[in-house]
Amino acid sequence: MLLEVPILIGLMVAAIALAIAAKRASVPYNVALVLGGLIISVGHLLPGVPPLNPQVVFLICLPLLLFEGGITADLNGIRANAIPIGLLSSLGMVLAIGATGAALHFMLHLAWGPALLLGSILAVTDTVSILYAFRRAPVPGRLAGIIQGESLFNDGTALVAYTAIAAVVVGGQAPTLGSIGGHMLLASVGGAAVGLAMGLLGGFIIRRAEDPLAEIMVTTAVALASYVLAEEVHLSGAISAVVAGLAVGVTLRREVPPQSQVAIHSFWEYATFGVNTFLFLSVGLDTRPEALQGHLPGVGLAVVAVVLGRAVAIYLPFLLLKLFKPAESIPLRWQHVFLVGNIKGALSIGLALGLPENTPAREQLVAIAFGVTLVSMVGQGLALTGALKWLGLFQQDAVALEMAGQRGKLIASRAAHVELDALHTQGLLPRAAYEHLRSEYQVNIARAERELRRISAQHLAEGAKDLLSMRRRLIDAERTALQGARRNGLIPEATAEEMLAHLDARMLDLEKVLHGGSASKDSKEHGAT
Repeated sequence: MLLEVPILIGLMVAAIALAIAAKRASVPYNVALVLGGLIISVGHLLPGVPPLNPQVVFLICLPLLLFEGGITADLNGIRANAIPIGLLSSLGMVLAIGATGAALHFMLHLAWGPALLLGSILAVTDTVSILYAFRRAPVPGRLAGIIQGESLFNDGTALVAYTAIAAVVVGGQAPTLGSIGGHMLLASVGGAAVGLAMGLLGGFIIRRAEDPLAEIMVTTAVALASYVLAEEVHLSGAISAVVAGLAVGVTLRREVPPQSQVAIHSFWEYATFGVNTFLFLSVGLDTRPEALQGHLPGVGLAVVAVVLGRAVAIYLPFLLLKLFKPAESIPLRWQHVFLVGNIKGALSIGLALGLPENTPAREQLVAIAFGVTLVSMVGQGLALTGALKWLGLFQQDAVALEMAGQRGKLIASRAAHVELDALHTQGLLPRAAYEHLRSEYQVNIARAERELRRISAQHLAEGAKDLLSMRRRLIDAERTALQGARRNGLIPEATAEEMLAHLDARMLDLEKVLHGGSASKDSKEHGAT
């Protein structure tokens, strides 16, 4: 997709408007972008937008997203849940492709080759939507960790299976389990080895760069190079990018100064936001309702096939896990989330568009892939939060909610008290009315302060967490003041850099403590002071 500048500006304006609308309508951002792109496409509001180029998805978007997922992933959480994550990404993916392909074969009367090929396309989950949802949803930590870990690694195995199946289908051969399985194993292990080597090399360079901008450039090069290099030697570029991100992430947390960590993570947060926006809009823009009309029954049957295939891929491996490794077993309610959260995305679209022209039943495969992806992203994207609440997994901390309510009363009462003084000073309020209202708000302020002290005293953990959150706001205020002083020439550049680096170190320590880690010695000493 090569965009002219006016079209690019138009898409950015559309993305901004959709982001604002999604926030006000309480609609997931990704769903709003897909629907917005569909409206733009149907209404011809931005003529001249080229179709999505699969090479852009595979060579730029996918490496960046997977690397960012690896660099920000909780390695300890992945290590602790390695068995269920590995089981879902290997056996689960094979079962998903096989069961979905079999269902498509019997429901749509597709030949086995195209059916399995479409099954591999629809077995891919949208990593972006999953990570976005579960980084913000207050669900149990282990559940979120397993889903995020699986979403990072299943793309790799699905892409390997897709490549192997496409090769035999286009070549006119019948796919065999042995050939596909052997290719998947070799590509996965080899891709992980390439990613580890690139990640270690990137970490070696980052430790010696000692410049945040150069370090950002290194991480970008590692993200793209790890994927491309693995693909060039016919290995899994997706797994390579994830492993490279994990390796670089370890280096950042252990050996890179806090200021560089903050700069690198800020860059990747913005980069992935931009890529996500592009991909979600592209799904809507490239969906042609007129092309789907002749395949609507097939799309409906394919949605059922995908659900059945995912159910086999989830419940069977977890049953085996319960039988042979009871300590690692997953509650049944959690298993349902893996089914509901199986959202399709732009990667499925890219795989469908990337099918060679001589692929049997290519037009039907592409149309069904588009239809299922649209239904999945909109339907499941809207239903995911409700499903989590219905399953009782959307954890609401009663103490935190009570504290937030009292804090809201305190903020509102103090604001009213300030406005009351201003009205009285301007002579707009009689003395008697002023005294009466002033005493009323003072009582409200005193009551809210008393309740906040009581909650903090009775729930020490919540009180400590609240204190840490306030410290984080104060550090932000310090940073803003220091940056202003540096811009105005009130303090030298070297002094500002040193003080900002110290603030970054304190901020990282607070983030670790808030997420269950431990603060560094310097931060503890500062807190005690």
